[in-house]
Amino acid sequence: MTSLEAPTKLLLVDDLEENLLALEALLRRESLSFLRARSGEEALELLLSHDVALALLDVQMPGMDGFQLAEYMRGNTRTRHVPIIFVTAGSS
Repeated sequence: MTSLEAPTKLLLVDDLEENLLALEALLRRESLSFLRARSGEEALELLLSHDVALALLDVQMPGMDGFQLAEYMRGNTRTRHVPIIFVTAGSS
């Protein structure tokens, strides 16, 4: 990446801050920048105000979950092209 190229934006969505930090640490590269959202509703605001290359969505969140967010994204002309990867973490 040259100094004139903007980093590729990834959207990370998870209701747990520690999961967002872990994802960002795993994916960190000079050519990437991250937008983080703690809810589906917050993610919608970011999606409508930023051009995102990829969205990593938590499956289970209070309120709007990852599946509902993906359904909205596919129905919206601004976001329907954004690739989606679903992520989830379970604890026992």
